[in-house]
Amino acid sequence: MFMIGRTSSVAGAALALLVAMAATFPPVGMARLAAAENQPAALAEARVADLQTARVQRIEAARERLFEGVIEADRQSTVSAQTSGRIIAIHFDVNDQVKKGALLVEIDDTQQRAALEQARAGLKAAQAKLIAARQASNRISQLFRRGTAPKAQFDQAKAEYEAAQAGVRQAEAALKQAEEQLAYTKVRAPYSGVVTARHAEVGELAAPGKPLMSGFSTEELRAHVALPQRYVPAIRQNSRADVVLDLDGRVRRAVSRMVIFPYSDPKTNTVTVRLYMKDHGKGLFPGMLVKGAFMVEKAKVLALPEKAVARRGELAGVYRIVKGRIEFVQVRTGRPLGNGLVELLAGLNEGDVVALDPLRATLTLQAQRAGDEQAASGGEAN
Repeated sequence: MFMIGRTSSVAGAALALLVAMAATFPPVGMARLAAAENQPAALAEARVADLQTARVQRIEAARERLFEGVIEADRQSTVSAQTSGRIIAIHFDVNDQVKKGALLVEIDDTQQRAALEQARAGLKAAQAKLIAARQASNRISQLFRRGTAPKAQFDQAKAEYEAAQAGVRQAEAALKQAEEQLAYTKVRAPYSGVVTARHAEVGELAAPGKPLMSGFSTEELRAHVALPQRYVPAIRQNSRADVVLDLDGRVRRAVSRMVIFPYSDPKTNTVTVRLYMKDHGKGLFPGMLVKGAFMVEKAKVLALPEKAVARRGELAGVYRIVKGRIEFVQVRTGRPLGNGLVELLAGLNEGDVVALDPLRATLTLQAQRAGDEQAASGGEAN
């Protein structure tokens, strides 16, 4: 991948490459380049010495376990009819964005308006009866105090007045109920969100309980994870988790709150865990497959700087420096450890020295190989 083909003037090509590198990386001086015409190997070693490096270290880090999960809305519901009538208008459809309080469905309100007028009339009649009963009760009370009205007549007038008061309260309740039934003919969104399903059509008969429209709120999304029950005690104790969005575990969302259900599913022996993200799941959508990354314990792991890893598709490698020479080594990395470090699973040992700038290390390796080829050509000529 990084080999340079043999040419008729390898030394000239190597020198041209190093001149270009000198323009890109100022620390390389012209005096060193001039000396490189006769000492290509020494030039390569000098370039290796100029590289910024770091050592592979063993550090204490959280050991994670990843479990499959799915994104779901914190609020999702189906709006149903609360009164009877024929549907005369539907203002939204699937995938439409709606605001809280937006008019979703209209139901014919002829029957409800008639009931409202009847309730208003009933209230007026009850209020008129109350006025008449109050006046009658006042007159009988005066006569009773004067001794000209019997006790039975006084008690009857008082009872009729109290009944009239109850009649007014009953009429007021009937009016309130009629107003609510009229309001139910205008079905509105309980919160802002997205319509996911439409269960009715214009012209259909609505009845209390009939589903009309389903949707979910986009303001708060959470991850739903089925956790094997044997991990629950450790996860409850540590209370640390992330929502992972990619296969490599590098794209993550921080979790602000974790809810672990207090019971296990007897069919799957799993416990449901809800993960609430700090950014409320911005940019995600319900049904999206994710993973829940939970810290189960701490362990010693090999780590190296993330920026030292060169990635070419699925291939990952680093430039290791051994005894003044540089070489490309394929590695297998794990999860990010924070502070710019990544877990090292295979390819290097503790204490190995790696270059921090893969691009600069690539040019250095090319110069080293060019110098080796030039040295080999000079040896063959002798």
